[in-house]
Amino acid sequence: MFAPLSRYLQALSELSRLRREGGNLRFGLPSVSASDIASQFYCERKVEFRYTVGRVRTPEMVEGENRHAKLVEKAIQKPPEQILREALEGKPVWASELFLASRFGGVLVTGKPDALVFQGGRPVRVVEYKFTGSRIPAHYHHVQARIYCLILRSLGMDTSDLRYAILLLPPSSVPPFDRISELVMQGTGEEGVFLCEPDWERGRRELAWALAYWRGRREAQPTATRSRCGFCEYRERCLG
Repeated sequence: MFAPLSRYLQALSELSRLRREGGNLRFGLPSVSASDIASQFYCERKVEFRYTVGRVRTPEMVEGENRHAKLVEKAIQKPPEQILREALEGKPVWASELFLASRFGGVLVTGKPDALVFQGGRPVRVVEYKFTGSRIPAHYHHVQARIYCLILRSLGMDTSDLRYAILLLPPSSVPPFDRISELVMQGTGEEGVFLCEPDWERGRRELAWALAYWRGRREAQPTATRSRCGFCEYRERCLG
């Protein structure tokens, strides 16, 4: 039961050491976040500019962060290892932004899913909120959710009943928790709610491709969707 907890604590200990001593990944990073990996599938050059130039906070980013904060403002504040222990003991748990970490081929991958749902001592839902007017999730939304699923499996958890839910929420509203919980668990087929089975093999391929960049084995690639360049805060540096 507690092998996943032991692996998790070991990953946290290793991450702490690498933060002190310095990592051997690109830009000296000790680990790679799931959000950065997902962003690589939007535009890898944009991810690189965040590290070489600095993050540019747009009004849309700030608004999205504020709405995410509203969804987790009532979350119980406990140490992540305590939350995980209770979940693995079989207590029903809805964990908001639980920090995850695990090693893949010599690289620590970390992340904070918007929510994790545990039942019967195993994870059953990875939940991602996306504030957007789109009614179809983008590829990189699925990438991020699949990375979280891979981390849970890598830690040795029983993922036989694991599904991930992507909720495309209107930018102007924050649904009540009870409604979100219903959508996540029942997968009603309502517009903007997507309940998916993890494609484990595809997730592993995506992760391997992304980590090759952080290991310095290839250079950053620009997006193939050139229309994205017109909205990018780094377009003058990238295209100039």
